[in-house]
Amino acid sequence: MRLRLALLLASLSLIAAVTGCNSSVKIAGSIKSGTGQFAFVANNDTNSVSVFQLDPMSGQLTSMGPMPTGACTGPRYLDAHPTRSFLFVSCQTANTMAAFSLDEKSGMLTLIAQPVATGANPNNFAVDPQGRFLYVPNTGSNTVSAYSIGSDGTLTETAGSPFATGVTPYTAKEDDAGVFLYVTNRDSNNVSAYQIDQVTGGLTQIPGSPFAAGHGARAIELSGGFAFVANRFANDVSVFTVDSSTGALIEIAGSPFAAGSDPRSLAADSSGRFLYVANVGSNDVSAYIVDQSTGSLKSMSGSPFPVGQAPLGIEVDSQGSFVYVANGSSHNLSVLAIDKTTGKLQSLQTTSTAGKPVSIAFMQ
Repeated sequence: MRLRLALLLASLSLIAAVTGCNSSVKIAGSIKSGTGQFAFVANNDTNSVSVFQLDPMSGQLTSMGPMPTGACTGPRYLDAHPTRSFLFVSCQTANTMAAFSLDEKSGMLTLIAQPVATGANPNNFAVDPQGRFLYVPNTGSNTVSAYSIGSDGTLTETAGSPFATGVTPYTAKEDDAGVFLYVTNRDSNNVSAYQIDQVTGGLTQIPGSPFAAGHGARAIELSGGFAFVANRFANDVSVFTVDSSTGALIEIAGSPFAAGSDPRSLAADSSGRFLYVANVGSNDVSAYIVDQSTGSLKSMSGSPFPVGQAPLGIEVDSQGSFVYVANGSSHNLSVLAIDKTTGKLQSLQTTSTAGKPVSIAFMQ
């Protein structure tokens, strides 16, 4: 069934009709033809994904409207498959993971069958760099669920899944080689580290795991041989070197480094020279210069940079030119340009979303 898109979601009866179908179904109506580069935003409170046409040169976003997520209620985090063919969404209220096929020209999403079950409260998941596996932390179950990704985008839970984590796991991140997986555990103040079975996708905790982090370890970013962990309740960022052979985390001298109030997400630019941290409590972004040898963080001139209210998610585009921030309480996105020399941020655009935005993903 094809639904005509409006600014508000379709009626509950129509959504129910869509989600009741077992085959692949369209969840959006006519979408303006785009350039093939898009940004997607999960709106947790309106069961929708906002779609934006992305201009890679200017960084500007043009709204193409919200798409209802159907059976995926409480969409919270989303990420694209490396082939650009699929978008995955964690469905917080439904306790499921949903897979959507992507039309690269229009940005239209098509629900692939029915969402698959997760543990309680699935959160910020990781898609394997080679597109083979997906790992989602279940915050309410203290586990991480593992899935293999089929050629058609379908998700099949891996043998042995779910795997144990620490207390209140929030964010999963895989290294670029697809060998190790890291999961932040907010209420045990540490990071669980796993070796990934390259055939099955199963997980085995590595020696020394979990690794101690700060109070309220909430999110993790991997860049340039370092791991950066945002500690929500300590208002700081822990920095570790990553042993490329064993996957072990070793905290560097001088860590942790001060951030703003309630840091919940962070992102590095593509060069690994700059790190940006979204602070929900102070409504700003802390910006750092990363020492390429040691991983040490130096607050850059002008930091922190103001954004909207309650910035929950932050991403840097693939070229390292722009920062995008999802402002949960002001229901909008902030777009900021990165000075390639200094890393400083300049505000470019503020654009509304269709609800409370939590996370951002790109198809570039």
